[in-house]
Amino acid sequence: MRMETMQDLLEKVQEFAFHDFGKEEAKKLFGWDVAEILVNSSKEDENHILIIFNNNFMLFIRYFLNLDPSQTDDTCEFILSLKTDLTSRIKYSINYGNYIHGQGYIRFRVADTKNRMVQVMLEEFYIPAIKNVYKPIIERFKGFYGKDFFGVEADGNGGQIYYAPIRNMSEHKGARLGDVIGRLTELELLLKDPHIRQDLAKVDLQLSLLPSMMDSGL
Repeated sequence: MRMETMQDLLEKVQEFAFHDFGKEEAKKLFGWDVAEILVNSSKEDENHILIIFNNNFMLFIRYFLNLDPSQTDDTCEFILSLKTDLTSRIKYSINYGNYIHGQGYIRFRVADTKNRMVQVMLEEFYIPAIKNVYKPIIERFKGFYGKDFFGVEADGNGGQIYYAPIRNMSEHKGARLGDVIGRLTELELLLKDPHIRQDLAKVDLQLSLLPSMMDSGL
């Protein structure tokens, strides 16, 4: 069956749970050549699967035990994303959010640090600076429905541009797969803009000065 919507992809993800999580089975189900599959079954009632395709798209799948008898089909969730070469000294995730009245805003999460002074400096300097870079383009991260969205995650090893998680109860599972892939690709090109990269690099460079600033007593 040809996949046309995120619902179709969800059904393939559900079917994948009944196989051995091998590359050939993944290629057969999803239609893309597979570079790597990582499996984490450390939690008793959850399995986490990351499928990295040769075309740089990725599927992060969470299979879980749902004890609600009225939600027998709601046993997994997935995130479709696209790898990017965007890096950051501090791990962060940023995505579009909707106020009730529809005005877009920025949701931002940054990795916690045990050093209280560094944490304060991140909150007072780094977070506002990164938000300022993304503010002019965050509208481009809108989804296709009321509560869906696109986002970016980056750390020292690289980054990914992702679409909102999909599960059986998600209204945006009706989104067209081609539209989602198209927006992910569009956002990747947008984030390669030299001006955006330069602004992000400046923030990262200033962040690298934090240890020396702390050593000087600041």
